[in-house]
Amino acid sequence: MTLDRPQAARGRISLVPLIDVLFILLVYFMVTSVYLDLDMIPVTRKADFPAQSQQESTTNEGTRVLLRISSAGTMNLRGLWIDETNQAKALNSLAAEVPPPQVLILPSGFAPLYSLTDTLDALALASLKNVRVVRIESQP
Repeated sequence: MTLDRPQAARGRISLVPLIDVLFILLVYFMVTSVYLDLDMIPVTRKADFPAQSQQESTTNEGTRVLLRISSAGTMNLRGLWIDETNQAKALNSLAAEVPPPQVLILPSGFAPLYSLTDTLDALALASLKNVRVVRIESQP
């Protein structure tokens, strides 16, 4: 009588030890590597630039305009609340000034992010390029 034995299951090759070894090698090379160029991005301070006279700085900068974004997402430009229908008209008249003013955007701490991005898009459409976002932090 012959007995039929089932064939033994072939052993599978596991990649787990290989992954462990590669991870250990990666950590080793990251820790032992030397970074030659640590000054890849130069940092300049305002004091490093040559001082300009007061007259030159006022003629180059123009005026500064504060644009506030409320917690509801509405804009306040020069003390006037601007709705979405008059937004393009107000920003185009602002861009028509010579020289164009620097626009400082002061969003409320509770202003939604989409209102800031919409405001930046509207300023770009009005060809206002000198724009900065200002954040006021409280002192401890």
